[in-house]
Amino acid sequence: MTIDKLHCCMGHVSHSAARVLVWKKLMSGIELDESSKPSVCESCKWVKGVQKEIQRTCNGDRTAAVGDEVHLDLWRSAPVETINQKEYYISFTNDHSCFTHLFLLHTKDQAFDAYVTYKALLKTQNNI
Repeated sequence: MTIDKLHCCMGHVSHSAARVLVWKKLMSGIELDESSKPSVCESCKWVKGVQKEIQRTCNGDRTAAVGDEVHLDLWRSAPVETINQKEYYISFTNDHSCFTHLFLLHTKDQAFDAYVTYKALLKTQNNI
């Protein structure tokens, strides 16, 4: 097996960590091609892309109570699925507490169900 294939199979751990696991015989049934050289993984490169800096100051006042204002972000389809084949996520951030809940979704149309779950969670945890 090449070092790149092992890197992908191990969930994109570093090439050196994957190589050490084989050398120390912590993995059985895998023969690593010692002549294979690591290359740039497109998935890892995409994930480590440059992001804009997050604003650290708050413009304006926060809401008076939990649940008065909630910000959500529905993220588009990811190039790599999770272990459970989920490609989307939706996050809900409460403006009062800045506490964020994240839901992983198989499809975009599950966003409303995630909202209903979040609303129920707010009611039960905060007596709203």
